[in-house]
Amino acid sequence: MPSLSFIYPEMLWLLGVVALIWAVALLAPRRLSPWRFWGGLAVRSAIALALVLSVAGAQLVLPVDRLTTVFLLDGSDSLAPSLRAQAESFIQDALDSMPEGDEAAIVVFGGGALVERAPSDIRRLGRISSVPVATRTNIADAIQLGLALFPGDVEKRLVLLSDGAENSGHAIEAARLAAARGIPISVVDLALPSGDAEALVGQIEAPTRVRDGQLASLKATIESTIAQRATVRLVGDAGVIAERQIDLQPGATVVPFEVAVSGSGFQRYRVQVQPERDGRAQNNEASALIQVQGPPRVLVVSPSRADSAALVSALKATNVLAEPLAPEAIPADLAGLSVYDAVILVNTPARSLPVGAMAALPSYVRDLGKGLLMIGGDASFGVGGYGRTPVEEAMPVYMDVRNREERPDLAIVFVIDKSGSMDACHCSSPDRGSAQMNTSGGRKVDIAKDAIAQASALLGPQDHMGVVTFDGQAFQTMAVTQGATVDEVISAVAGVEPRGATNVRAGLLKGEEMLVGVDARIKHMILLTDGWGGGGSQNDIAQRLRGEGITLSVVAAGGGSADYLEQLALDGGGRYYPAQDMADVPQIFIQETITTVGNYIIERPFTPVAVGQSPLLAGIGGTPQLYGFNGSTLKDSARLVMSTDDDQPLLATWQYGLGHSAAWMSDASGRWAKDWLTWADFPRFAGQLLGSVLPVRGGQEISTDVTISGGETTVSVDTGALASADLAMTATLIGGDGSRQDLPLTQVGPSSYQGRVENPSPGTYLVQISGSQGERPLIQETAGLVVPYSSEYRSSQGNPALLGELAALTGGATISAAADAFAHVDMRVTSAREIGLPLALLALLLLPLDIALRRLMLRREDFGAAGAWWAARQSARAAPAPTPASATLDRLADAKRRASAQLDGTPRQQPSTNAPPPPPAAPPEDPLERLKAARDRARRRASGEE
Repeated sequence: MPSLSFIYPEMLWLLGVVALIWAVALLAPRRLSPWRFWGGLAVRSAIALALVLSVAGAQLVLPVDRLTTVFLLDGSDSLAPSLRAQAESFIQDALDSMPEGDEAAIVVFGGGALVERAPSDIRRLGRISSVPVATRTNIADAIQLGLALFPGDVEKRLVLLSDGAENSGHAIEAARLAAARGIPISVVDLALPSGDAEALVGQIEAPTRVRDGQLASLKATIESTIAQRATVRLVGDAGVIAERQIDLQPGATVVPFEVAVSGSGFQRYRVQVQPERDGRAQNNEASALIQVQGPPRVLVVSPSRADSAALVSALKATNVLAEPLAPEAIPADLAGLSVYDAVILVNTPARSLPVGAMAALPSYVRDLGKGLLMIGGDASFGVGGYGRTPVEEAMPVYMDVRNREERPDLAIVFVIDKSGSMDACHCSSPDRGSAQMNTSGGRKVDIAKDAIAQASALLGPQDHMGVVTFDGQAFQTMAVTQGATVDEVISAVAGVEPRGATNVRAGLLKGEEMLVGVDARIKHMILLTDGWGGGGSQNDIAQRLRGEGITLSVVAAGGGSADYLEQLALDGGGRYYPAQDMADVPQIFIQETITTVGNYIIERPFTPVAVGQSPLLAGIGGTPQLYGFNGSTLKDSARLVMSTDDDQPLLATWQYGLGHSAAWMSDASGRWAKDWLTWADFPRFAGQLLGSVLPVRGGQEISTDVTISGGETTVSVDTGALASADLAMTATLIGGDGSRQDLPLTQVGPSSYQGRVENPSPGTYLVQISGSQGERPLIQETAGLVVPYSSEYRSSQGNPALLGELAALTGGATISAAADAFAHVDMRVTSAREIGLPLALLALLLLPLDIALRRLMLRREDFGAAGAWWAARQSARAAPAPTPASATLDRLADAKRRASAQLDGTPRQQPSTNAPPPPPAAPPEDPLERLKAARDRARRRASGEE
């Protein structure tokens, strides 16, 4: 039934105005005719009532018989394509049977929920375009999004089309929200029919850690929905280890394997099943990681075997598995590096490391608790370009000399070839990368301009910088400027375009001219050219520059550069860089600038000085002389073990996260450490230096177990004798891309800790276990985790019980007929329409009527000719023929005259009987004339003349 509601019901007290209007009207004198009085009172009451209801926000409440159904379509991988097609067909049939006036919306869900269609009356489904994360099933998100889509003034129904295989979120809690709003959830069960064949590798049980040479027992659980024959293989890193033919029974079948492990680090083992009949291939393989413990396995990285040969020999003498490797061959991801206990960078420039290694090394130390050692040389530390890199963050020293007062001011001029040959386009190899910025393409001259800009960012405010460009002649592109900003440099070189011949001599002379007049303690020139062109020999200029205190370094621009350029650099007292790839030029400029800016290489004989007592120097007496080292600055929290005779850092260690790093600022070759290589204690020193960064081994009876069950990963740790009430345990899952997920472990027993987390995405993970007491770390362990496939691919993942509970909780049901999706719900839904404005308009329209009833007095003649015509017509219709009643009126009038005469004493006048009566006047023909005659006759009668 329709009813009224009010937005502001407190305003209804104004209805007292209606009572006041009645009281005033009834108590005041009445000057109007009754019909005018009561009519006007009724109109005024209606106006007041309409205004009061309008102010109170009156709404007309009407019952609603329209339904909106939101379809929740499961888009996860657990649904086979045939079941997905069946669900879409159900929705289309339901839309075809949708009653007129009803609407439908569609939500597609997986790991999250997406709106495929907002509520509408469109009956065509079309192609489903929404693609959610298919590796999860989150029914709760779908229900919540569906509830948000409903309009407010309709009946509501949710239709869930899913197998119920929830592995994310809490659908029951979301269903309680729907039940609280009276919205039923109807379900369409899409579980895989029980007769379909499906086989998969459920899980692999493997030891977390074994010793080198031991037998490891693995148990693979194979699940099948039917009895069938299958082939099961165990595959290691080197290939197939074992293969068996087994008869699978419905349910789970355990297949054991034993494998002899050797080596060290993490080894991956895979179990594959190949059944006769199967539904999905994605779940036919699972993996396990086993950590093999052996002698410390160390990766020794060096561009030249000569730089690392002595160190490798010394480490092998201390029972360390030292593996020398070229920089470009080292693993570029965390998983590859994790097989090593430590990484040693021996005189290795940063630019030679592959893409990803620079970013992975800090995480390798910080998160995995491994070791990092850097050995100095003419291509290491700051000279090697490690300044302001992620590796610098993990080291105990800064790569430059931070005390600016000790560094003299610098004047540097870049002499850049801009001849026609520099217009050539450079495109670097797509698989080649650099740890620093890698210019992937463009003209040679543009790469050179970018290199100048990057190098200028390394200069301080006291430094001077200038740019010379040359082709057939030389140009001062940027005058020598103190404290030039990067923006100023970019602006200065922006207009340089390649053209003309090559005159190297002109460029060098212009650079000399610019530097001679500058007051700076260090003057340096960097020449970039391919060397081909005119201008004669330049060696005399290089020698003259050196005599003037100006050093010259040469960068050969690309392959095929002139041979004399290397000798030119030697004569100029600088360095020669044969840049076969122009992409290396920016990094070369950075390295050369860093080398020039500070005292990064100090070559002089000195005797190292031990600083305090350190286990690193245990059993080592006096040390031989060294002949050079890399300049650096010790970090505040690092520990200085050895220094130079003038207190510069020589050997420092540092704890970085869970791991340790060390820096040896001298080299390991015959240039600076030639006396150390023949020193009897050198193997012991090398072993103890490495030991300072190796992960802690032994003494910890820690048992770690990582298992996957359904959609959860469980991490269990038994700390043994290290159990403590205030021991804080954390497990960190580290992905191959460096992503990290921290999982706090809860103490569930005297020495047992456990934590559960939703399965991460499929892939290989390292699980770093750490335990600390206060700020003191006590436990560091690493385990492996392999998530082979999404839990969506597990068989028998349908959960009809969950679907039934959702329906029962909300008052819904399991439906099979498409038309039931639009069965109306008795929710007593009403629609409120505001009528305040129409009521106000009604009051406005009634106001003139009220005024007319009380104030306007109309007569017939006020209507003009039309009114006269109407009155005459009415008179003509009403004028009867002479009747006895007219004679009676005449007699009454005559009696009235006689009475008046007697009162005045006037004798009665007898009517004459002889006089004939006057002839009756003929009625006028015109209606207006007849009307006037009737009016005159009435006036005479009223005045007594007749």
